[in-house]
Amino acid sequence: MLNRTIGRAAASFVLALSLSSCSVAPDRTAIEPPLPAQFALAGETAAPDLWWQAFADQELDNWQAVALADNPGVQIIAARWRAAQAVARGSAAGLIPSLSASIGQTRSGGDQPHTELSSGGLSAAYELDLWGRIRAGRDASRLQAAAAARELAAARINLSASVAQLWYQIGSTAERARLIDAERLAYERILQLVETRYRNGQAPASDVLRQRQLVESTRSLGAATAAELALRRHALAELLGRPADTVELRGGLLTTLAGLPQTGVPAAVIQRRPDVQQAWLQLHAADRQVAAAIANRFPQLNLSGSYLSNDGGSASLFDNWLSTLVASLVGPVVDGGARRAEVARTRAVRDQRIAEYRAAVLAAFRQVADALAQEQQLKIRVASLAEQLRLSDQVVDRLERQLRNGSNSYLSLLDAQITNSGLRREVIAVGQLRTEQRINLYAALAGPLTTDGASGQGSDPLAAQVMDAQQ
Repeated sequence: MLNRTIGRAAASFVLALSLSSCSVAPDRTAIEPPLPAQFALAGETAAPDLWWQAFADQELDNWQAVALADNPGVQIIAARWRAAQAVARGSAAGLIPSLSASIGQTRSGGDQPHTELSSGGLSAAYELDLWGRIRAGRDASRLQAAAAARELAAARINLSASVAQLWYQIGSTAERARLIDAERLAYERILQLVETRYRNGQAPASDVLRQRQLVESTRSLGAATAAELALRRHALAELLGRPADTVELRGGLLTTLAGLPQTGVPAAVIQRRPDVQQAWLQLHAADRQVAAAIANRFPQLNLSGSYLSNDGGSASLFDNWLSTLVASLVGPVVDGGARRAEVARTRAVRDQRIAEYRAAVLAAFRQVADALAQEQQLKIRVASLAEQLRLSDQVVDRLERQLRNGSNSYLSLLDAQITNSGLRREVIAVGQLRTEQRINLYAALAGPLTTDGASGQGSDPLAAQVMDAQQ
């Protein structure tokens, strides 16, 4: 009977070891979507580590530094990362024996002579990590902390992209406001000509009314554009961690773009992105949580010891000691399936993390591919609009000269003015769109910013090992 009991215990031990180790680290090649060998376009210009410096705008550089230091959203994520680091440090405490000391003195009296009782002692406790539960929990916490660091790095990249977008949107909107003011002055000049022709009996009153309506509509558009400009400045001030209207934000305007940045090999580009690295580390953390949940189904071997002394007087307190050492094996007998359910839950979370990692890879590749596709088409549109505007300028100039020379061509001129104004605004809008797509491309290709110490891949040996396995 005893041999049978020992045999069952040995079998349970072997089974527990095998189950606790059955959570195998995921294989990236088995779960990652297959990526093409190259992107649709391959740029030749090396992007700087701080990608926005490719735009050579010193004022933008200065505001980026302010945003990265003072943005509340990034500060929230940085605090969350520090909290995750603290949890990771605390998760290793179970691997080290705990030791506590106590000393006390009790004094009682009354009708009888008073008595004095002194006590002191040391006690220690330690759990032997037979199945790796504590180590798995520690590894999961460390990987979560490393994932939080990547979340911070991704947030800093996203913030820098938003700052750059708003900076050039402000410049583009200000340029559009100047254009509308210039259009209104030109329309007023034509209005004077039409009014003169009307007084001379050369034009009907409807021509005057149409031109006045065009002037007023341009005035209204100017007011709407001024409001839009203020809102964009307020939004940028918020990203900088400043109250609205407390900083002067002039914005920038790019007339030419530098060469297309180097796109590199898709797999390498995607794997260096902090958001993809975050998903990968979270997947490995979930895998270690599965291992901890499996190990928690098996008995825990606890060791505890104490070294105590009690005496009737403090002078002789440390003369007499009593030491004890206790080993206990504690395991679940009936838990209603709670531990089994926890294993199922952690496995489901790991499956979720696998899907999230795949989604992160696909989204990262799509962002680069979208920016490259827009790059090609916007380049064609910019060239076409420039030619259309050149021809439209000639049409407006000729029709205005004909009107001044007495020709009854006002309606044609009115139509040409409206078309010309629309083309000029579209040129600004498409130029801004091209700038934004270039910003999107730089941000999609960016790895951790060099100013971001939290994103260092070697900051944790375990995280570095996991990231090396991704390569």
